Amino acid sequence: MNIHTHTFLSVFFGICLFVLITGTLSAQQIPNSSHINETKSFWNPAATAPGTDMITDGFFRMQWLGFEGAPFSGMASFQYPLLNLNMSAGVILHYDNTGPVSKVGGKFNYAYKIKEFFGRYDQLSLGISANLQMYSFDPSNTKFNDAGDVALAGSRTSNFFPAAGLGIYYLSSTRVYRENAFYFGLATNQMFTTDVLVNDVDQERINHRHLNAGGKIYNFDMMFEPSITANMVKPSVLDVLYSLKMEMRNAFWAGLGYASSGIMAAQGGIILDKFGSRFGNLRIGVLANYGLLNNLSNLGPGAELYVGYNFDMD
Repeated sequence: MNIHTHTFLSVFFGICLFVLITGTLSAQQIPNSSHINETKSFWNPAATAPGTDMITDGFFRMQWLGFEGAPFSGMASFQYPLLNLNMSAGVILHYDNTGPVSKVGGKFNYAYKIKEFFGRYDQLSLGISANLQMYSFDPSNTKFNDAGDVALAGSRTSNFFPAAGLGIYYLSSTRVYRENAFYFGLATNQMFTTDVLVNDVDQERINHRHLNAGGKIYNFDMMFEPSITANMVKPSVLDVLYSLKMEMRNAFWAGLGYASSGIMAAQGGIILDKFGSRFGNLRIGVLANYGLLNNLSNLGPGAELYVGYNFDMD
């Protein structure tokens, strides 16, 4: 075992132990990030185009299939690395709907990359995001237990609100399929935001924190990627995702995941190399999840779809 693998395993299992201890305080699921790690730039602006690839991708998720008013979300992004300036930028269009509440908006990500921060091939990125979102509330076709709530009085209403976020992302090696590497990211979203009024009632925008850590262990043309992700809204609200993915270079990937809320997930995808160009590849993947606990299994399964096109600019 080389020094990079030993360092990664020490850091990874240390983070796992910390999250397991703090995760026992959680009693509520926070639907947030995905076991599909390619989507991490949506939650952490510092992870925007971390390498030399220009990325165009889309992600769609449906939860609790067959349940009326179930959450549905989607996003499409474009990420571009400014190689000569050690920067990257990205634009994300996103949509989310849960029952009477829907949100649609656009986000701009910017990341500055500091190369050779600790070693010859590592990289530390600092990111910032600016988000403009329209929040809509339509109770007309929804039944509520508390029908006299003042927030439900009136008809459909909507309002725009801006928000900002910050993030850091560290990658121990940018040499893909050449040496083992580990990564670590920490971000906070909705740091600065405005009030959202629904029938004169303020819908508080809560700060969301996102932690992601993992590694890439290579064996010739095969890669294993264990990772852990924590979504935190308050110190007492925490959802933890554990993932393990195996990828065959320029061919396919498959993986399993588990969330602390009691949800099991399985994913798989294909990689079409030299798609459209000798420098491009197309990635298409799907994920299915199912709640193991009784209160979640009654809601039905969920599904996710990821499509991404990567073009190497170097």
